[in-house]
Amino acid sequence: MLRISVRLRATAVSLLPRVARLKPALPQWKRPTLRTSLALGATALLLLAFTATLRPHTAPPKLATATASAAEFARQRNAEAEASIARVKAARDAERVRQRRAEAAAALARVEAQRAAVDFIRQRNAEIEASVARVKARRAAEFARARNAEIEASVARVAAWRADQRAEEDFARRRNAEIEASATRVAARLEAEFVRQRNAEIDASIVRVKAARAAEFARARNAEIEASVERVMAVRSAEYTGRRSTGLATVAGEPGLAQ
Repeated sequence: MLRISVRLRATAVSLLPRVARLKPALPQWKRPTLRTSLALGATALLLLAFTATLRPHTAPPKLATATASAAEFARQRNAEAEASIARVKAARDAERVRQRRAEAAAALARVEAQRAAVDFIRQRNAEIEASVARVKARRAAEFARARNAEIEASVARVAAWRADQRAEEDFARRRNAEIEASATRVAARLEAEFVRQRNAEIDASIVRVKAARAAEFARARNAEIEASVERVMAVRSAEYTGRRSTGLATVAGEPGLAQ
């Protein structure tokens, strides 16, 4: 049996840790075909090494040719491995570039999202401020309408109160005028009644005075008449007595009458 060459074995063994290092080095590498091809290449090298150990032992002249072929195969495998590593590095660099671009795009998207959010917040704040302004304006208008309604109601109440006051004043003036007129009429009537009563009293007093005076005059007249009658009767009695005495004296002086 032939033994595998040292360089081929070294190449196969050196590919294993490289493949092992590729897997944790590319955590975001999500193309399983490349990893699968690398794993299959390393597995093929190992199978080739183990197959070479199972081949029958040939003649010594072919040993150099086999060694040369193995060396060429090892160089080819090393070239393929380096090319694969270069492709992996290129893919990793491209992945890094893509990842950076994705991160930049994500950052740009986040910035744009933040700007959109800020614009939305600004727009929302503007809408809220406009809504608050509209609500304030509506409340101010409602308050103004209510205030104007209250003022108009107050003015109406004041006007009604003034109208009532004017009506009461007019009624009071009319009532006072009626009372004054009634008082004037009553005063005139009372004065007329008082005048009538006074005139009646004056008339009665005059009548009483006249009656008293007439009675006094009648008494005085009667007394004068009685005194005059008494004087006349006394004069007449004296005259009669004198005539009687003269007559008697005459009769006594006659002779026949004297005896």
